Amino acid sequence: MDGHVNVAGEVLATPYHVYDGTMLLIGGTASAEAARELLSGEDLTPVLDDEGRALAAMWVCDFTDASLGPHHELQISLFAAFRPIPPLEAGPFAVLHAFASVPEAMMVCHGLWNSSHRVVRYNSEHLCLNAAFSASEIRQGHGQIAFHFPDAGGNLVAEGTIRIARRQPASAAWQLMRHLGVKTMVRLARSPYIHVAVANTRSGRSRQNLVASTYSRGAKQVTRRFAPGDRLTIGHPVYASLGLRPHFVQQTERVEFVYLRPQPWGEGQPPALPST
Repeated sequence: MDGHVNVAGEVLATPYHVYDGTMLLIGGTASAEAARELLSGEDLTPVLDDEGRALAAMWVCDFTDASLGPHHELQISLFAAFRPIPPLEAGPFAVLHAFASVPEAMMVCHGLWNSSHRVVRYNSEHLCLNAAFSASEIRQGHGQIAFHFPDAGGNLVAEGTIRIARRQPASAAWQLMRHLGVKTMVRLARSPYIHVAVANTRSGRSRQNLVASTYSRGAKQVTRRFAPGDRLTIGHPVYASLGLRPHFVQQTERVEFVYLRPQPWGEGQPPALPST
């Protein structure tokens, strides 16, 4: 811990830590036009693939042990940069390519829902994120993870059922290696953590797009293609307009995660990782 912050009269630790939990990353692409519309008030440009689609993702997290207490999280993210960058090669794992090999690309936390009012206040007031409360449900059993996130009025934000993969499919591993390259795969395998830069949207709490470094690792991680047995529904009208096409699922168990203080891009950010 590097200190404390006062949020709504409560002294809470910063940075934010998760010590254990399960994280699902559902990565894919969205309508470029819709992504540009959602980012029209930001200093950010969507990252596209060479088929003209915007990179996007959804995170579904069940944090069982965290510095703010156990809670769920649903995040809808777009990938963007502070300047236009060339389109990335289209493919099922383009989002992971952006994470691993494109230092200018960052994940924009555009929609965020948590099952704890304390976490909502912390994310909103301290991390400058668009957090909202959801009386969510996440259930594991019968070889799958089922989730349901309503908004405060009971309307559906998103729900789905994702099959739990017990081991890494060889076909997905080969596709990942082809898309990311051998050097990047080796570097990621040797790294003790995964770094992702996360940008907030402008709001009354932040007049600019601040960026926070996040670091995560897990005891077990499986990455595979989104399959016919998987189901995802987005009910929120703003995000339904994205037309999200899920391409892969990354399932991480026993997650450890740190979210640092947001700051202007370039200040205190880690050095750029080499590309392949």
